[in-house]
Amino acid sequence: MDHLLEVKNLKTSFLTANGYLPAIDDVSFHVDRGETLGIVGESGCGKSVTSLSVMQLLSANGKIQEGTIAFNGRNLVGLSDGQMRKIRGKDIAMIFQEPMSSLNPVHKIGKQIAESLKIHTNLSLGDGKRRAIELLNLVGIPRAEQIVDEYPHRLSGGMRQRVMIAIAMACDPQLLIADEPTTALDVTIQAQILDLMRRLKQERQMGIMLITHDLGVVAEMCDRVVVMYAGKVVEQGAVRDIFRNPSHPYTIGLLNSIPKLKERQERLDSIPGTVPSIELMPAGCRFAARCPHATTRCVTAEPGLLPVSETHQVRCFLREGVAV
Repeated sequence: MDHLLEVKNLKTSFLTANGYLPAIDDVSFHVDRGETLGIVGESGCGKSVTSLSVMQLLSANGKIQEGTIAFNGRNLVGLSDGQMRKIRGKDIAMIFQEPMSSLNPVHKIGKQIAESLKIHTNLSLGDGKRRAIELLNLVGIPRAEQIVDEYPHRLSGGMRQRVMIAIAMACDPQLLIADEPTTALDVTIQAQILDLMRRLKQERQMGIMLITHDLGVVAEMCDRVVVMYAGKVVEQGAVRDIFRNPSHPYTIGLLNSIPKLKERQERLDSIPGTVPSIELMPAGCRFAARCPHATTRCVTAEPGLLPVSETHQVRCFLREGVAV
């Protein structure tokens, strides 16, 4: 089966005082049409760098050193800026984490939606505005005919996020990358945004790459999950695999840290320590310093991805010798 997006052995590095150091290393995953893939982990685990690598939107000091990013069978790594501009916004669209900083404060909503259409289609100014109104209606914004002429600061956080989705959907992308799309939104608005994304995916059979730290969102939205830690994939599998049989100590720690409403908890569970910086990356397993099961071997040697089942892999020495 041909995947919509297939990332293989991706290594993205950033220039530091000590030379280029990898922020993500040997990352592989795929997204199929009509599927939602969740990428989860703490801040600093490499989730956003992975999405920016796919979009080829790395900062000037970042570069892809190894690996391939195949979209519809075409490798995006090495394409020119001009070639990527034809793909970005049209075939692959992205919803950024903070809509207030992503929307231009001095341009009206309609103009910002029409800008994407102007780049990728031949719509006239009038047709662009009509299409902008259609898209605002599509994402559930009331009074679309008035909102199209408003500035971003006049809208609530939930409305601005809907505008970002409207911009992303303007050219009917095949792949939507959503980077923490519900951060800073209240629970009711978060549910509405997730329902909207789910409906658009079903109607248009697009793939979604959902980046989040919220495992509740993953359980509700995703078909498969990639768990990242310190720039590595430490576990991946179907949602049911990850939630019913978490096999990496980091994944178990993330699940245990979710508050349980049915139980009275004197204190919330947490994972001690912090994610290592790229300048201080350990030689062995990157989670060893925080892992309750770490051995001497974990400190000196790095485990590979081992099978838990046909649809489930984990990067941990604890799986060695365990029959699939």
